[in-house]
Amino acid sequence: MSEQAEEEQQEQLDEQQQAFQSDNNQLDTQIPPEDPNVFMTQQKLEQNQVWKCFDFLFPGGKLAKLIKLNYSQPKTFPITEILTKLKLDDGLPVVNFIGCRHNFDNPNSNRGKFYAGIARACHNTDAVIIDNAITTGIEKFSLRRNCTLIGVAPEQAVSYPKLNPTKIEKNELSNGHTHIFLIGGEHVHYGTEALFKINLCKTIATGKISKTQGRPRCKIVNILFADSNDCFDEIREAIINKLPIIVVRGSLLCNQFIDQDKIQDAEFEDIMNDKDGFFFPLQKLDSEVIAQMVHYLLTYTPSQPKKEQPKKL
Repeated sequence: MSEQAEEEQQEQLDEQQQAFQSDNNQLDTQIPPEDPNVFMTQQKLEQNQVWKCFDFLFPGGKLAKLIKLNYSQPKTFPITEILTKLKLDDGLPVVNFIGCRHNFDNPNSNRGKFYAGIARACHNTDAVIIDNAITTGIEKFSLRRNCTLIGVAPEQAVSYPKLNPTKIEKNELSNGHTHIFLIGGEHVHYGTEALFKINLCKTIATGKISKTQGRPRCKIVNILFADSNDCFDEIREAIINKLPIIVVRGSLLCNQFIDQDKIQDAEFEDIMNDKDGFFFPLQKLDSEVIAQMVHYLLTYTPSQPKKEQPKKL
């Protein structure tokens, strides 16, 4: 055999060996999808990526905790772990705003003193206020009373404040919040955060001390403004969890419910006629009345059911 033929044969053998090694390497790097370790690794990675905490400084304002999260799997979401990191796990009363928006067309509306009454009641009861993270009007009263103000919003639906704004955008994160939860993911908009918002209220009200000492859960009070129609799911969640809802004047839907008029929105009418709902209509926006009502609903807890209370000797 000539030298040229031997070289060609050797080249063919080398090519076959390289192809064989390439196939083996490809097979070695492919883990079978049915391997349980693959799922566990992915699950652990997802758990580490479902939330992240940042320090957020409002321009000309105070420092807030900004938490970005993915709430696609509510059952496994580590909400207690987050509250422990934020030191909000001692069990606190909660006042939750439903469908509250600031009226930019009428900034001098009569809700100012009304918000002052809510902030006063929350200050006296150590209650946490939860809203939708954008301007509502409660911010300055919360700052004065040094209340914890938590905002919950879809990340795609809000904008960050600018350094030198000529005007405040309606969907802009508002200064005064101490904590902001932004929910990421596809198809997340205002209204879809209802489940997380109510679960956040329940977890804050429960706290870790309640579990260890057998203490009853702190109270949760919802205040319904219905300034927007994206709050219906949140009302349903509050009804399912048997949470009291104070209905205040201001929006067309709330006014129709309080005045017992024909409600124009069929979906809202169906929700408000739910026999399991705990609704407390408020006839006027009075700071003293709302302060007393919030304070009462946050603090009144009978030690025993009425039928089981022992008779006085």
